[in-house]
Amino acid sequence: MSTTTSLRVPDAPPVLRRGKRRRSRRGALTGYLFLVPLLFGLAVFRFYGFGYNVWLSFTKAGAFGPARFIGLDNYVALISDSQLGVALVNTFRFVVVAVPAVVIVSLLCATLMQHRFRGESVFRAILFLPAVCLPTAIIFVFGWLFQTQYGLVNATIRSIGASPVSWLGSTTGVTVVVTLIVLYLSFSVPTIILYAGMQDIPTEFYEAATLDGAGPVRRFFKITLPLLGPSLFFVVLTTTISVLKLFDVVYLLLPPEQSTSVNFGMTVLYYYYQLAFVGIGQRGYAAAVSLVLFVLILVVSLVFFRLQRRFVHYGEDG
Repeated sequence: MSTTTSLRVPDAPPVLRRGKRRRSRRGALTGYLFLVPLLFGLAVFRFYGFGYNVWLSFTKAGAFGPARFIGLDNYVALISDSQLGVALVNTFRFVVVAVPAVVIVSLLCATLMQHRFRGESVFRAILFLPAVCLPTAIIFVFGWLFQTQYGLVNATIRSIGASPVSWLGSTTGVTVVVTLIVLYLSFSVPTIILYAGMQDIPTEFYEAATLDGAGPVRRFFKITLPLLGPSLFFVVLTTTISVLKLFDVVYLLLPPEQSTSVNFGMTVLYYYYQLAFVGIGQRGYAAAVSLVLFVLILVVSLVFFRLQRRFVHYGEDG
């Protein structure tokens, strides 16, 4: 008959326990010290800046001098502001046209990256090229291409006997040019995200569908798109928010001295810039306009997350 003897590990001496707790507190303090610059930046440039902007929207503040509290007058003036209405219509039009274009092109490019072909590495390098180029340079190049008198696009149109188009002199022309610029600047990163999402789809699904006689198109719509839901949701949401905040394309493409052309492409953020930094500097009213854009982005994001529960399915959903 064998006996089992249980060995009890003695507790650490109080001195060692205190030393361990001291080292743990020192490590935690060191971590918090590394976070101080980040927290300071968030406090100053995010929380304080947002709070100050909210307060400023209830004041009348010019380019110089102290702000004067006027209550809800700025928000009442927004209701009858026709220029804000133009900016909102233009912004929504860019969202409706540009976002689907970016998503569709990104999907096509990501699907092409799934296949092996000659020159594949060159194709991938060309796809990612817009992400590493200066947006300002790309916007100017597109502006020269679509220039009315000397642009390459109108030169091509003249060569086939047609009349040149004033691309930056109409709502349709500005929408086409802005959409092409946004598309070229924005499709690279979504392509990589969607391609990564496609890589996570198990190949067994495609093999089973092929055995059942499903063709490439049917496999794409019945397998790829449903399982790509989370990646597709992220791309659509971030692209929509990016277009809602569109500023640099309009600012560089449409010069302020051509007020008619600016109206064809004016966005909410560009209108805020004009109020706050151009002309008489209506900083209080501009702050109210910026909060309209904030509420707009917040509402759109909430709607997207609400729709996500119904249309986006994750792996753990079964």
